[in-house]
Amino acid sequence: MLTLTKDRALALVMLIVVGIMWMESGNIRPPTSWQPYGSALFPRILLVVIGLLSALILLRSLLSKLPSRTAPGRSFGEWVAYNRTVLSLFALFAAYAALLPLVGYIVATLGFLVASLALLLGIDSWRKWAINLGISLTLAPLVYAIFRFGLNVWLP
Repeated sequence: MLTLTKDRALALVMLIVVGIMWMESGNIRPPTSWQPYGSALFPRILLVVIGLLSALILLRSLLSKLPSRTAPGRSFGEWVAYNRTVLSLFALFAAYAALLPLVGYIVATLGFLVASLALLLGIDSWRKWAINLGISLTLAPLVYAIFRFGLNVWLP
């Protein structure tokens, strides 16, 4: 009998969300004469990536053994301390969403990427800083160029 674990629940919810979002992306306007691919292309690329990663999480959870015992209950403070990285990422994303219309896409995205990667990588060496800056300084302009020149979509 299959047990619903956190990973399985997350993967199933994400696959359902991806399916709904895929159907809703059909409501996005078709490409105009000046758009080579249409506005639905980039969201659908992201949905395919999210769907594949969710399927991998589901497959991995089905192939792994379940833990033999459940974790003991935690207080709210322990829960916050245990999930501080995730909570910090939500706070960073909120700050990114608030700053995006004020400072523009490039500056807001660079700041968000550098801060979030520093949080996730646990920056403690020059090598990790180099990786962080390399990814951030490449990804933000690349996505801007894809939207601006490939999809003809203006970003703030």
